[in-house]
Amino acid sequence: MSILKKVKRCSHCGSILQAEDPTKSGYISPLILKKYPDGILLCDSCFNEVKQEKSEVILNKDFIKVLEAIKKTNSLIIYVLDIFSFEGGFSSEVTELLSDLDVIAVANKVDLMPLKSDERQLKEYVSHRLRVAKLNVKDVILTSSNTGYNIDKLRELIAETRNHRDVYFLGSQNSGKSSLISEIIKNFNNTTGRMIVTYTFPETSLRGFRIPTGTKNYIYEVPGFPINNSLINILDKPISTYIIPKKPVENRKVTISEKVSLAIGGICFVELTDGEKTVLNCYFSSKIDVKTKRGEALKFFNSILKNGDQKNTSFKFRDLSNFDVYDFFVEEKGERDLGILGLGWMQFKGNSQTFRVYVPRGTYVFTTRAKLNNVK
Repeated sequence: MSILKKVKRCSHCGSILQAEDPTKSGYISPLILKKYPDGILLCDSCFNEVKQEKSEVILNKDFIKVLEAIKKTNSLIIYVLDIFSFEGGFSSEVTELLSDLDVIAVANKVDLMPLKSDERQLKEYVSHRLRVAKLNVKDVILTSSNTGYNIDKLRELIAETRNHRDVYFLGSQNSGKSSLISEIIKNFNNTTGRMIVTYTFPETSLRGFRIPTGTKNYIYEVPGFPINNSLINILDKPISTYIIPKKPVENRKVTISEKVSLAIGGICFVELTDGEKTVLNCYFSSKIDVKTKRGEALKFFNSILKNGDQKNTSFKFRDLSNFDVYDFFVEEKGERDLGILGLGWMQFKGNSQTFRVYVPRGTYVFTTRAKLNNVK
């Protein structure tokens, strides 16, 4: 089991807090750390009245209301997930409200995965994660709304599974849900005499589409729920356009050690703080630089933030004090992924390493079993 520990930082200057050496930056009294283990902390040199706002990701109440209403109808759910940013498509509230309903999981944007990816592995990975979430998944299908891949198969699967029920398309923003529906209904022959309409869900302000498919049944598109901890929603617009891949990502292989650190553009930095040197197979947009350097990691990271160009550096995050820092201790052996939501992931072999990862504040970072054990 992998262990994730958020590194404590000074809420004012951003220094990593430590209670060992008063002469070094980030020093804080061990008594304060013990007394307030989960509090807002300041290093000794910054100790004063500093106000810090905290935010939480809360699922829209209207969206919850819609899901609660759907659950009473015993409809078929088409759960659209962005396979490239798969880990962000889950919400505990969503999966709980979908329990006991029949679900077809659609892993969309498969065209962005590495060329010659093993689709069997991808499908198994998605199936496993959905089983863990305790969803009643009838089938998993890989699609691409960009290329039309497997759209006909999805259309046939829906027809075979719906059993005269209404069908609801659900998914996060940027999952490609709307594009997928557009592809599905391209050859739609509407013989019902009723129109495709914009539909406002009862007692909410949410609006989607309602598509007639029979005398009494419809396909509904539910607006996408936001993923606030994705880099796509955290970074400023110019750099967001660079981190979203437009073609299959390619493996860029690097090796890091306790003396060699990694910079992914100027938006994510990785150190190996404990363990043997590790090969990382990096899967990110080709427009984002991937660089390693021997020497002091923080000097390397700060130089990139200071001198970075628009493609690789955010206007909003130009100082390490604006980054969250996480330590990942990986206990598992075998192939693992270390991912940054909205950016991509790094694949490696688990060997009791500890990675220190720096990401813009609020970004979701994760480690899971590998999506792809190898790419042919």
